[in-house]
Amino acid sequence: SNYRVLQMTNTSVGAVAVNELMPFGIITRRVTRPVCDAGPTFTISTTGTNTITINECGNYEVTYSTSAVASAAGIVTFNLLVNGVNTYAVSETVAAGDTINLTLPYQVRVLPNSAATPTNNPVNIQIELTGVAITGGTSNIIVERVY
Repeated sequence: SNYRVLQMTNTSVGAVAVNELMPFGIITRRVTRPVCDAGPTFTISTTGTNTITINECGNYEVTYSTSAVASAAGIVTFNLLVNGVNTYAVSETVAAGDTINLTLPYQVRVLPNSAATPTNNPVNIQIELTGVAITGGTSNIIVERVY
């Protein structure tokens, strides 16, 4: 089976400034292969606390959810960065002190490297906060290979 999943949870996100990356926390679930399969080991890994690297071709469902407190009034935006490029975003208009509850779902396709496109793989996944800073909260990210 090619099923792979990585889940990271942060139950204590501290203050995050505008234009900073969201910390993912610790690995809370990791499925690499069926127990009887002697295939390759799981190739999704973490770099520090704010980057997930996908090193295997396929289609991946990335679902990031957060519950956080806005530090000021305005529009809070969470951007999905794929190799540093803003690919998808979710936003909410808030007042200072409001709790933000947002989910960012997106499917990322990781293609094999070739002579024409030698930099398809690996793919780095990050979540960037823009618009309004947060004072704290919780977060969860799941990266699941769907096929």
